[in-house]
Amino acid sequence: MNLKKAEKIIRFFLIGIPIIGLVFLIGKNFVFSGEIKTTYTFKKNNPYISIFKPAGRVKKIEERNNDYFQTIVIEPVYFDLYAPLRFKKAHFVFIYKKSKNQVLKIGPQIFGEGWQYRLKELKCEKKEKDWCVDEIDYDLSNVYWRNRKVKFIVSAPNLEKNKEEIVFTEIQLKLFQ
Repeated sequence: MNLKKAEKIIRFFLIGIPIIGLVFLIGKNFVFSGEIKTTYTFKKNNPYISIFKPAGRVKKIEERNNDYFQTIVIEPVYFDLYAPLRFKKAHFVFIYKKSKNQVLKIGPQIFGEGWQYRLKELKCEKKEKDWCVDEIDYDLSNVYWRNRKVKFIVSAPNLEKNKEEIVFTEIQLKLFQ
């Protein structure tokens, strides 16, 4: 009798664990709800939004009063949007600081390896404390997807020439199918 119970328990684990693992992997690579929501606070890496790069144009991520941020000192800089599959729309909320006259544009790469991006301006129309809060929607149906990622550019003309900086503290993202 004990041998049969032990056999059933072993069989359950040998079959159950791979099934649970398979369900977990499928859930990570398929979005059954049709949308993904994430917030990147620069405190730790985000699976969907990369840090700004290249390193020579941005400062390392800093922390002050339990707020984390990354500062852009030379433009352009880039970040990548990673997704388990292709999405049709993205809704971003950028929380940042910049000087009043500094132009700031962000957009996805639309064709291969070239310098073609669909830029939209962040105008700092809404403020929370000292931070600008801008919401922007992007149509991702005609952007350049490579290995489940889209490259975005952050453009701030004359940033270095004017000796200014742009500080980002949070990026919120919703992806829609």
